[in-house]
This record gives sequence, structure tokens and C-alpha cells, in this order.
Amino acid sequence: MSSSEKQIHNIEQMSWLADYPAIGAQRFSDKAAIISDNGSYTYRELDEACDRFAAFLKQQGFTPGTRIAYLGKNSHLFFPVLFGCLRSGVVLVPINWRCTGTEIGYILQNSTSALLIHDQEFSEATREATEKAGTSIATLPTSGDAARTLDRILNDASIPARKSNELYLDECALQMYTSGTTGQPKGVMLSQRALSIARHIELDTPAWDDWTSDDIILSAMPNFHVGGLTWMLIGLLRSLTCILTADPSPANLLRLSQQQHVTRTFMVPTAISSLLDLIKKSHLPAPQLKSIFYGASTMDVHLLKECIETFGCGFGQYFGMTENCGSVTFLPPVSHDIARPELLRSVGKALPGMSIEIRDDNCVPLPANTPGEIWVKSPCIMIGYWKHAEATAEVLVDGWYKTGDGGYLDAEGYLYLTDRIKDMIVSGGENIYPAEVEQVLRLHPAIRDLVIVGIPDKPWGESVAAIIEWNEGCAATVEELRTFARKHIAGYKLPKLLQAVTALPRTATGKLQRAEVRRRIKSGDIPLAGTPT
Repeated sequence: MSSSEKQIHNIEQMSWLADYPAIGAQRFSDKAAIISDNGSYTYRELDEACDRFAAFLKQQGFTPGTRIAYLGKNSHLFFPVLFGCLRSGVVLVPINWRCTGTEIGYILQNSTSALLIHDQEFSEATREATEKAGTSIATLPTSGDAARTLDRILNDASIPARKSNELYLDECALQMYTSGTTGQPKGVMLSQRALSIARHIELDTPAWDDWTSDDIILSAMPNFHVGGLTWMLIGLLRSLTCILTADPSPANLLRLSQQQHVTRTFMVPTAISSLLDLIKKSHLPAPQLKSIFYGASTMDVHLLKECIETFGCGFGQYFGMTENCGSVTFLPPVSHDIARPELLRSVGKALPGMSIEIRDDNCVPLPANTPGEIWVKSPCIMIGYWKHAEATAEVLVDGWYKTGDGGYLDAEGYLYLTDRIKDMIVSGGENIYPAEVEQVLRLHPAIRDLVIVGIPDKPWGESVAAIIEWNEGCAATVEELRTFARKHIAGYKLPKLLQAVTALPRTATGKLQRAEVRRRIKSGDIPLAGTPT
């Protein structure tokens, strides 16, 4: 057992990921495990479906280490595939269904996937992707009129659903592709051991002490994203009923929360903000939740305060990354204290078994309250990037993971994010962190959301540009914004250029896409108003 594992409470009693459905079946055989938009499973049905899919993989000759890909929206059908792969040693490659055929083709080719399971609505993208991949890839629709579909396989009694005694703990179990903000997406290889420890760590905090077997969780985050997947895994580990939807609209989330008597949920800040707007504009009652967890990005402090007051429940924030199987830090409900607004700007403290250091460009640890790059050490760090030994060596150094995120630790150990190191703007020799400028400008009543980027500027190196979504019926000039922000931050950090857009580009989880904003500026799709001087 590693030194970091020794810090984790009761790790010897930990359950492996592949066993979650079986544990649920033993405890609550006929209890609803997953209720999705297109079907459901009890824990007994889920466990049997997982064994059946594992048996199907072996029948088809898929040996341990073989990659299979999944392209589909949130559905109960995804989980027998996931657990069936875990039980057979086959590696699952979840794919973002918003990807184009070309992008999917790259992932299929790079991962050497032998099978692509896909929703019917992505049949055309599947055809294009398999052609782009240039290799022979079998395809399997999740449902429909085809002779062989995933749902038929999972209900085929002729396939023996036998338990396997084999454990595949340290090999790659899940290969999740990053968003590729610095080039082509990279396949992050995660082991079952690391994934299992990560889930145990997340539950090893007092915030979970009041959870009971009667809790019902809701997930609208996509299963191809580490945040959405791990939230569902936490629910299954606790043998809870998990409500899963592919529709993240605020109206649907409010309806499901009320109809299914949801007690806990995990959302991205944009979804929480949209739900709050719906409740305010429609004068509807807030859902009766015990807690709301959020992640993928931080929340504006003023928005967070309003949410705490409106929803009247506990809030918890996770910060992490795919390369660490999910969370690194946690800001529990008890720390969401309006009386201590400075804590609301943090992403919490390191979880049990996690170590965080802030280092400079020479990899030297920095003192408290000094910004630098966030380094993480934990038993949950990835095996590496698939077929990217050089990229792996760049970020995994002496057991530590270089996150590429900028931040600082305060004297109490709370972590505060500044920005991605590569997003930092250098103007006239001064370092400017976009997140700091964005935090201030979000206080302006005309601004709904914004992205700050650096624009090449010969005299200064870079100038600060603001790409803004206005609140309905609102607008402001560059000078008005500069005057407003000058009360809070230094003059050299103020935007010199701006452009209003109808909608800022976001990922499937609602995270703002700074790299896409830069691309659109460079291509001329986003013209800038102002003077870079």
C-alpha cells in the first residue's frame, strides 16, 4: 500500500468498480438502480445484464486489452457495457457524441477500437467515422430494427450470464479522450484500481455522513465526461436509485427533481444558473433537494450566494481532471459559508490521500498565497496517455502530475484557481490571469458571461480582449467596462478590445471553450472593437 493510500480511511474495505452492481443486487435486489429516459434496471437486472455483456464480449473473441468504443447519449444501456468491460478486461472508450464524423474517426483509429456501439441517431456519423478510421471496425446499434442490437443482446437469455472470478485492476480499464485544447485529443488510460480508489476517496468526507439508502440522485452530465460518469458511479456504489437523463434543460431537470423525488444532484454551474433563472422567471418552487454538487468550472460568488439562498440546501464543489480519475479537491457544504465569501472563491482542500503543491517554472515548490502551477500526487493518477509517451513524460514527473492549471494555496490549505498556465496573458512584461479579470467583470450588471483572451500586440506583446454575452437588453462600451473594473484590478489588466456574441462556445459540460474563442478571433468570425494600444 502506498503512503498516499494509507491516508485514506478504511481503504482495506474498498469495493472494486466491477462489483458495484453485484453489491447492489445483494443488498437491494429489486430496487431501481438506474432510471433513464428510455428504460430502467433494478440492481438484479443490472448485474445480470453486466454479466451477459461480459459473456458476449468473450463469445466474440474480444480479449483483455481490446478496445471497444461507445457513442451514445445518456442511457441505462451504457452501464452494462461499462461493467461488462470491467469484468472481462476489455477497455471501454466513451466518445463525445457531439464530435464530428472526422473527430470520431480519429479516436477510433487512434484507440484501435474493434467495435463501435452507437445510438441510431448517430448512424451517419458512425458510417463517416469508420470510413475515416480506415480500418475494419464492427458496429453495433444500441437499439432499433437491426437483427443484432445492444438491447437485444442484454436481454438474450441464451447468452450465459456467469460471474467471472478474474480481476483486472492495474491494466487500462477506461480510455477517456481529452478535449484536445492543445491539438488532437489524447486517450487518458485509467485503471480499475485508480478509479475504485477515487470513488472511495470522494465518499471519505463528513459531507456524506447524512446520506441514506433512500437518497435518489439525478445526473444530466454526459457519461463520456469524467464528472458525469463518476457521479453515477458514486450513486451505484451507495446502491442508490440513480435518475439519468440526456436532456439537461432546466425545465426537464426541475420536472425530474419533483417527479422522482430527487434528493441530491450534480450539475455544472451553467445548468444551475439556468435552473435558477427558470425558477425566478416562472415563479416556480425550487426542488426540495438536500444537496447540490457542482464541478467542471467554478461559480461566480454572487451567483453562488443567490443559489444558496434560493435552493436552501447544501452546496459542494469538486475540482479535478480526467487524468486523476476525477476529483482532487472538495469544498464541502459547511465551507459554503456566505459569512466567509473568500472561501466561496476557492475550490476547497485536497481530498484524503491527495497531495497538492504549487510550483514555479523550475518545478520549485512555492509558499502560500503565491501563484504557480498546480501539481498533484495521488493513487488515482492515470497510467498515461495512449500512444503518447512523450506527452506522458511531460506531465508525469516523479509520481506527480503537472496539471497545467494555475493557482495558489492559502495558509489554511484552500486551493484557488487562477487559470490554465498556457492561458496566461503577458502584456508589457506583466502576467495577467484571465480568470481574475473575468471574475471582476462578471460583477457588471450588463454581463451574462464572458471570456478573456490575449491578442497579439506588437508594443505590448499581448492585449486583453473581452468576448461577452450580454444580459437581455443590456450592453456597454470598452471604456465603460474599463471604468467599472478599474475599481477592482490594476489598469494593465483591463480589456482594450471587446466583442459581443449571442452565445459563447461551451463544451458538453458547459465549460467555456477559450481555445475555440481564440480560433474564431483568428479566423475573423469574431471581430474585435477597440484599440490595442
